[in-house]
Amino acid sequence: MDKNDLEDKEQSGQTKEDDLDIAQLFILIGKGFTGIINFIAHLLKTIFGWFLLFLIFIRGNLKKMMLAALIGGSLGAVYQYALKEVQYESSMTVEPNFGSTVQLYKNIDYYLSLVKQDDFESLASSLNISKEEAASISWIEIEPYSNENQVLLSFKDFIAELDSNAVKHLDYKTFSKEQPIESFKYHVINITSKDKYVFTKLASPIINSISSNSYYNKVKATANKNLILKKSALESSMIELDSLRELYKKVLLTESANENSGTNIFMSETGSVTKEVDVFDKYLVMNEELIKVNEKLTTENEVVNVVSSFNAIGMKVKTWYKNFAVIGFFAGFTLMFLLISIRKLDQQLVNYKNQH
Repeated sequence: MDKNDLEDKEQSGQTKEDDLDIAQLFILIGKGFTGIINFIAHLLKTIFGWFLLFLIFIRGNLKKMMLAALIGGSLGAVYQYALKEVQYESSMTVEPNFGSTVQLYKNIDYYLSLVKQDDFESLASSLNISKEEAASISWIEIEPYSNENQVLLSFKDFIAELDSNAVKHLDYKTFSKEQPIESFKYHVINITSKDKYVFTKLASPIINSISSNSYYNKVKATANKNLILKKSALESSMIELDSLRELYKKVLLTESANENSGTNIFMSETGSVTKEVDVFDKYLVMNEELIKVNEKLTTENEVVNVVSSFNAIGMKVKTWYKNFAVIGFFAGFTLMFLLISIRKLDQQLVNYKNQH
C-alpha cells in the first residue's frame, strides 16, 4: 500500500467521524426541541386542568356566591338610594400659560388634602366660600385633557424646544407614555359636592389663586410687551415691503411700456425668481408671523384661560363603578368566594395532616 492510499483512508475515516459528530449534534438538537415542546404541552395541560377545576368549583358554589352577591347588592342599594347623600359633579377646562400648570396642580392637590383632612375651615378660606359650602365638597381633582391629536401637538411643541442631540434620544411612543403634565395644553378640574349650586362659586377663587401670583403677572406683562413690539415691527416691515412691491410693479410696467412687447414680460415672469417675488414671499412669511402674534396676544392675555367653566347646577354622579349597589354586588360575590376557598383549603390541609 503506497502513501497515497494511506492518506485516502485517513481522509475517509476523518469524514466518517465528522458525519457521525454532525448526526449526533442533530439528534441532540432534536431531543432538545422535543423536550421543550413536551414541557410546553405539559404546562398548557396543567393550566387547562386548573382552569377546569376552577370552573367546577364555581359551578358547585355558584348559588351561594350569587346569593351573597344579591344580599351585598341589596344592602349597597339601600345605602346608595336611601341613606347616602346625593352627590353632584361638574368640571372646568382651563388653559394655563407661562408655566403655571405645575402651580395649578399643586393648588388642587392642596384643596384635596384639606377635603381628606376635613379641614373645611381652611378650605373655605382658600376658596372664599362658607364653611358649610366647603363641607359639601367631597372630592376635587385635576387631570390633563388628552387625545391622540393633543399628544401629537404636544410632542411637536416639546421637541421644538430641544436641540438635535436630545431629539435623537426621544421618540413619540416614549413621550406619550411619560408625557409631563406641563406639555398638555388643556386641563380639566373635576369637583364632586353634595351642594349642586356651589360650583359657580369655585371658578374664580381657583383661577385667582394662580392669576394673583406676582411672578406669573410679571412674566405675562413681559410676554405681552414683547408680542406688542413684535407686532409693531412686523406691521412696519410689511408696510415697507408693500411699498417695495408697488415700486417693483411700476418698474416692470415702465419697462414693459418702453419695450412694447408682451413676450418680454412673459419671459421675465417665468424666468428666475424676481425681486418682486422675493419681496412677496417675505411679505407672506411676515403675515403668517403676524397671525401667530395676534393669536398669542389673545390666548396669553390671562395667566389661566377658562375654556369652559363649571355648570350653573351640578349633575348627579351616575358613574356605575361609584354606585354602592354595584360595589355591594361584587363585594358580596368576592367575599363568599374567599370564604368558600378558605374553607376548602382548610379541609385539604386537615386531610393532608390525617394522611401523614
